[in-house]
Amino acid sequence: MSTKIKIGADELILWLRKNGKLNYLPNNEIHGLGVKIHNLIVKRLGCTKMDDGVSYWENSNGTKNVGKYDLPKTSAQYEVATEKLGELFEELSTW
Repeated sequence: MSTKIKIGADELILWLRKNGKLNYLPNNEIHGLGVKIHNLIVKRLGCTKMDDGVSYWENSNGTKNVGKYDLPKTSAQYEVATEKLGELFEELSTW
């Protein structure tokens, strides 16, 4: 039986932004990071999407680093088997 963790698209967007990946791509548009992450996690890795949730950083109006091209205010949450984490981050590192 595999162990599963809950991970949010917000955490993955933070990792991408911190590593200088796809900084030109907005979070919530039809071809944005949220859709790319969803396709990777659900369609390619076969993991489960859970409810959307509020991100765990300050996200009031005017908060530094929260916005269309920075960190999202809300994000999709996923249940990912721990053995898929290596594959997930390997793929993200190529973006």
